[in-house]
Amino acid sequence: MTETKIYKKIIIFLVILFGTMWVTSCASQGVTSVDKTEESPIETAEAETLLVDITFEGGTGKAYIKSPVTVEVKDDAMTATFVWSSKNYDYMIVDGVKYENENNGGESTFTVPIKTLEEPLDVIGDTTAMSTPHEIEYKITWNTARSADETDGEDAEETLDSGNVVKISDVNFDGLKPTGELELKYATGFKVRRYDGFDLISIENSGNYLLVEDESKLPKDIPEDVVVIRKPVDKTYLVSTSAMDLISKCGALKNIRLSGTRESDWYVDEAKAAMAKGDMIYAGKYRSPDYELILENGCNLAIENTMIYHEPAAKAKLEELGISVLVETSSYESHPLGRLEWIKLYGLLFDVEKTAEAYFDEEVMSVQPLLTEKPDTGKTVAFFHVTANGMINVRKSGDYITKMIEMAGGHYVLDNAGDAKNALSTMNMQMEDFYEKAAEADIIIYNSTIGGEISSVEELVGKNPLFKDFKAVKEGQVYCTERNFFQQTTGLAEFMKDLNDVFTGGERDYTYLNKLD
Repeated sequence: MTETKIYKKIIIFLVILFGTMWVTSCASQGVTSVDKTEESPIETAEAETLLVDITFEGGTGKAYIKSPVTVEVKDDAMTATFVWSSKNYDYMIVDGVKYENENNGGESTFTVPIKTLEEPLDVIGDTTAMSTPHEIEYKITWNTARSADETDGEDAEETLDSGNVVKISDVNFDGLKPTGELELKYATGFKVRRYDGFDLISIENSGNYLLVEDESKLPKDIPEDVVVIRKPVDKTYLVSTSAMDLISKCGALKNIRLSGTRESDWYVDEAKAAMAKGDMIYAGKYRSPDYELILENGCNLAIENTMIYHEPAAKAKLEELGISVLVETSSYESHPLGRLEWIKLYGLLFDVEKTAEAYFDEEVMSVQPLLTEKPDTGKTVAFFHVTANGMINVRKSGDYITKMIEMAGGHYVLDNAGDAKNALSTMNMQMEDFYEKAAEADIIIYNSTIGGEISSVEELVGKNPLFKDFKAVKEGQVYCTERNFFQQTTGLAEFMKDLNDVFTGGERDYTYLNKLD
């Protein structure tokens, strides 16, 4: 029996063991205890699972509840699973009820009923990390919610914790000088320095990667935090959905053997076809990879997005198994063509550089009139979606979506939206605040990526009756993006042309927009 099969059997045994344990509690004045062996009313196949980003306050800051939090919803009942960054919390008190740690020996975990995602939640956590147990008060504020069944789309990628925000740092090898750099016109999130026999890839908010072609020319004393990637990388586990379209368009799809997205969830036709043929197989999402399947297929590279920072154990396990993990951060590019230019990185990884560069140059040429003429139609535009808890999720001013609106000749109505101190490119607003900013917008565009497409203005108004009073609704200027938009990264140029046609009143057959009646 192989080591991985033994490991898998041990995990299954532990899951069964802990699943059958009775969770006991200690008496505490004014606190009710819960026995976790009672069947939860929402733990059924029909329950919806949400991932909800949180803001966490309280304590010393050394321990925290991980974000996002998994929330199960059924028949208006909700339970949240809180996973701490520490294994020293033995119980939590929520709404006067005590809940015992469900994960003995691991990160403290608690599953508790919650009433709402609209109001902050005050909780108490008892930590045993000090000389004596201490109950500490914390506040949890609910932010963006998304379906856990969604692929790791655009919003999911943009959840970088402040602790992971790092700049590109220089790595110098004694006695070795670069022979050049990869030319980049718009992308600022990565750079590549070329050496004889290897390339050094530096990715902001990610790290440094040594792409090795000639083992005999490996530099001495490679820093521990530099990830070595050995060519050829031909059995890749691709988790970041936004990378797939770029990889496919530069002719490197054959190098992707394992997918973090199921066939039914792909909106990239080439990826869907490859999975249908069996050339590419599903190997689990970022938070729960099928390690045995990944090993059996000889995986030599995993390409993740920043969601992996929420599951450090999964990243560490892949590395322990000898698999290089590259975290791509293309979603943080503020210029749309910068996001597209990451195709050059995949061209480098998979030895199709010329194809990648030619594709990029062709796409840039297709929008050259917008780049040089800088049209201004005077049209004001709002881009948003309605979250599961009724908040309005909007783009921060200055991100790549708002840049595309401006480059296509529009004016984004939330011109001062957002806090530059965090890396998220979206933010939530109360409907009343959104109404104040966007009610008089000439055009409103509904982002279908997370909440799903809407097919009519009536469906939009059903989400909130205040939409009836919006100028764009009254004048029939309501649009919805196609669900394929954020996966099809190479369509950014086409999307800008769609926008320009909407702003100028043209009659183009839209690629990524639908007009709603």
